[in-house]
Amino acid sequence: MTAQTVARALQKRDNGVDKLMWTKARHLESILPDHIDVKSFLGTAWAALLANDKLMQYAVAKPDTLLVALYRCAAKGHQPGTEEFYLTPRDGGVLGIEGYRGIIERMYRSGAVKKVIVREVCAKDKFRYIEGVDDRPIHSSGGPGETGADFFGADGSRDRGDMVGVYAYAELDSGAVSRVVLLDRQDVMAARDSGGYKPDDKYTPWNRLDGGKDRPELRGRSMWLKTAARRLEPWVPTSAEYRRESLRAAVAASGNVPPAAMTAQSQDEDVHEAEVVGEADALAVEAPSAGARQAGADDGSLLVEDPPDWPETRKPGTGLPDEPS
Repeated sequence: MTAQTVARALQKRDNGVDKLMWTKARHLESILPDHIDVKSFLGTAWAALLANDKLMQYAVAKPDTLLVALYRCAAKGHQPGTEEFYLTPRDGGVLGIEGYRGIIERMYRSGAVKKVIVREVCAKDKFRYIEGVDDRPIHSSGGPGETGADFFGADGSRDRGDMVGVYAYAELDSGAVSRVVLLDRQDVMAARDSGGYKPDDKYTPWNRLDGGKDRPELRGRSMWLKTAARRLEPWVPTSAEYRRESLRAAVAASGNVPPAAMTAQSQDEDVHEAEVVGEADALAVEAPSAGARQAGADDGSLLVEDPPDWPETRKPGTGLPDEPS
């Protein structure tokens, strides 16, 4: 690392953006899910800024837009500046954009989804889906035959034609299949144009050659997939809250814990005084004494203690035993 590189890094560090992010560490930590550490979160965000001079420049100019992007990223449970959640320079500020991998990651994170399928359909692909008859699309992007050359083409580059549609669905842990989302080219282009698409924007992924320079027909494929994944989102659980709520509902349905009892203390009761009982004391309270016996063991009755030997009573002021009445 040269002295000039070090000087530039120190200059960026002192521009105030990193200090601003760290002042929000406690707020971000309260939003982040348990699997993401706030130090890792902020470190990843800082690395994304250092890697893109224009992004750093816009963050310095409009730091509030950076904070908005980080809060949105934290709420969704992603790491900023990754393929799950992009930090992009837009309109003089920072815009956070969730990638399609981030959408799918949230579906898996719910704990209710076993598999997510999102695929583009090209003009020469074999495709069939009849709603009400097929529970999922039947799709093949390769040629007939049993060899790799048959499927992928003799030179490994089969001409599939232009992209004409995209679909998405999920298989749930229960074995059920979610609603199948189908979009044709017109649907995808409408979604693209609604986001302020500019044909000359070199930063937009809509213009990226996802299939390489030799496959221009696959330009923007990742955005086709993201559009389908986004449309699938309302039909599939996408949060760990779903898992917790499902567990709560299962416990309530089992009858072991009344539903009201699970929230009664937090909603209706305030604990004013309490005595902490040690483990040994708790065991002494719960365990029956040596003299305990089980009355009617065969009929499921409760344990009953032998009556204790109470001291005999005395007449007040005499010290003599009291006579039974």
